[in-house]
Amino acid sequence: MSGPEIGRNSIVCWSIEAVATEVNGEVVLMNLERDRCHGLGVTGSEIWRRLRHPIPVAELMVQLEAEFEATPGEIESDVLRTLGEYAAEGLIQVCDTQK
Repeated sequence: MSGPEIGRNSIVCWSIEAVATEVNGEVVLMNLERDRCHGLGVTGSEIWRRLRHPIPVAELMVQLEAEFEATPGEIESDVLRTLGEYAAEGLIQVCDTQK
C-alpha cells in the first residue's frame, strides 16, 4: 500500500486517524482504523512533533538540518522516506502542494 506522493513542495500534517502519545520521550502512534501501533524513535518523534500544524516539507528539512548532524542530502532522503511511510500508514496527510 502506498500513500500520496510527497515531495519538497508538499505541505503535510497529522491525519485525524492517527492517535499519538509520548512514552519515555518518544512518540508512539496508532491508526485505530488499521489497528497498528508504531514506535517512532528519537528522529521520527521529532519529525512527528513538527507536523502538528501543516508545514512545507522543505521547511521541515531546513529545521531538521539546523538540529541534526547529517548532510542535507541524507536529511532529505530520510525525511521523504519517513513521511512516505507515515502517509502509507494513514498517519499523515498531504494538506496542499505549494506552487
